[in-house]
Amino acid sequence: MRILTLLPLFAPADGRVSSPYDPNANPPRPVNAAGLAESLPGYAIVATDNLFLRNGAGPEFAPVGILDGGTRLVVLGQNGGSSEGLWWYVQVGDLRGWVKSELLYLRGDLSDVPEVPNEGTLTQPTLYVGAQNPIYESDAASSRWLCQIDGNRLYNVVARDAEAAGWYRIEATCDGQLVLGWIQAERGLLRNPGGVEIPIY
Repeated sequence: MRILTLLPLFAPADGRVSSPYDPNANPPRPVNAAGLAESLPGYAIVATDNLFLRNGAGPEFAPVGILDGGTRLVVLGQNGGSSEGLWWYVQVGDLRGWVKSELLYLRGDLSDVPEVPNEGTLTQPTLYVGAQNPIYESDAASSRWLCQIDGNRLYNVVARDAEAAGWYRIEATCDGQLVLGWIQAERGLLRNPGGVEIPIY
């Protein structure tokens, strides 16, 4: 579903971003009202399909939405060109976030776009579990069994054991309650694009 929202032309360039979406949900695909971006001195157009809109200026930051090729973006700010290159702080629909310059077509005059703070959230490490699996109270198969978790889902990883990640502690839902449980590392695939250090528990 495409989100179509008319927002004020002059949203503050304060670096505030939208919250990351649930990795197991369909990501939002926002658009701006027709002609909104073009009415500004300068704007950007998405040059590729399925571009992540991130909550920080770098690929390690969590996505807040996905943009279709050709989407017009209201440009609110930029990062000044860090080690990650130039990123633009944009608004599209009701979402605000960051996109990499080289994946955009720039139109008009963006010379007065201010540099804004980059204070996003790194992408949380997740474990992709392909089939139903049990999770346990501690990092041993002999410990109490908490519940069976669903397969074909991503689970947030909050800790690992001291044995070179033989087990991961994940967030899961058991009988409608959010719990922290342990699963053997070999039961899933770790995804950690943000390079977040997973603490030993």
